[in-house]
Amino acid sequence: MNYIELIEDEVKKFHPIEVEQKITSGIIVGAGDSYAVALALEGKTSKKVIAVDPYEALHINSDRPYVIVSISGRTKTNIELAKIKRKEGRKVIAVTANPTSPLAENSTETILIPYNSNITLPGTLSFLLALSAVYSLFGIEIPKDYIKAKSFELREKPFFVGQGENYGIAYFSALKLNEIFCENANYERFELFLHSPIFSTRGRQIVLLNSGSERERRLKKLIDFTYVYLTECTDAFCNALTAILAIIERMKRENWNRICFIDDKKILNISSEMIY
Repeated sequence: MNYIELIEDEVKKFHPIEVEQKITSGIIVGAGDSYAVALALEGKTSKKVIAVDPYEALHINSDRPYVIVSISGRTKTNIELAKIKRKEGRKVIAVTANPTSPLAENSTETILIPYNSNITLPGTLSFLLALSAVYSLFGIEIPKDYIKAKSFELREKPFFVGQGENYGIAYFSALKLNEIFCENANYERFELFLHSPIFSTRGRQIVLLNSGSERERRLKKLIDFTYVYLTECTDAFCNALTAILAIIERMKRENWNRICFIDDKKILNISSEMIY
């Protein structure tokens, strides 16, 4: 099985999706890639939408709609949250690729993600589709700049830094390194990175997810103790695709035709037992 080609083929299929439903504020919930979706949306809306992980969301009392993102629709904490909030009379919108999932069945509305794969892969296309769906849900136009995304030389144990919507992409990028290479990678908000995490980066690659800020360009110019890459994109979709393409390129460069989290059965079993 050629995982590199499979991921590459998925990415080529991406086209943003639009949804009919529209809301203006809410609590967006997700775990893993879905939490990255939530963080990106929170940043894009300047916190008009609040990103929360499912376990913490169980203890939040809000009249706003709950948007729960889960491609499988089978993660148990999301399902529990949907049941509780629906019982409380809240609007619960499931964003999922599985219309018959327990999450969809326990929500008041469902947004269907057109994604299906018979092979377990790290989320790339599913992430981009879910992200485009929630942007559309909140009436946010997606720039076409994502078609300009291009790879760069991604090194070992990178530190991804982003602000606004790109903080969610920094988190997503680190997750892909964890999943594909079982490798440590870090992520942080731009301002917080400067206060302490920067001291862990000597000899490591820093990937600045460009938002068009002069401070990002200033930081790149100042750092001379390690390698810094400032992406050429300024939006979440183009930056996400840039990171994905760089990961694919690194897989090719290192002849890495495997998905590490699939191979590590011991940890995978523990993860699955807790999640599902």
